[in-house]
Amino acid sequence: MEDIRKILEELIAQDEEESCAVEGDVSEKTPEDLLDVGEQYLYDGKYGEAIAIYKEVIKRGASLPTLAKVCNDCGVAYASMERYDRAVGFFNAAASLREYLIDDGISVFRNLARVYSLMGDEEKAERSRKIAKAIEEEVIQRNREAMQMFSHI
Repeated sequence: MEDIRKILEELIAQDEEESCAVEGDVSEKTPEDLLDVGEQYLYDGKYGEAIAIYKEVIKRGASLPTLAKVCNDCGVAYASMERYDRAVGFFNAAASLREYLIDDGISVFRNLARVYSLMGDEEKAERSRKIAKAIEEEVIQRNREAMQMFSHI
């Protein structure tokens, strides 16, 4: 997983000079606390501030589940700012960590499909939709099997 950390370092370094500064003292906050702060900024439409927080989480070497969520959310923030190439970079990073996401990466591939569509690349958009659908079917099947196993207890 060192490869993903290197990729993330490169992603955040690409536009470091135009980033928003992180407001307030965040030195005492854990990466997970910062993730919550970033999500609130994202919800409030403060995309630059959210991205600054997410980059801080990445710099701190957060756990892989936290990094996976941060990458997806950072992609959403960039997409909301119509910076689609940056969004794709973060969504692809999240896709490589999909096993750490609660939905196994379904949302990441749906997000990629939306962004590729907005970029006019319907081939990649359709490929991303198919991956999302395949993962969704896999999750449904896995849940059915688990329910059947536990129904006999």
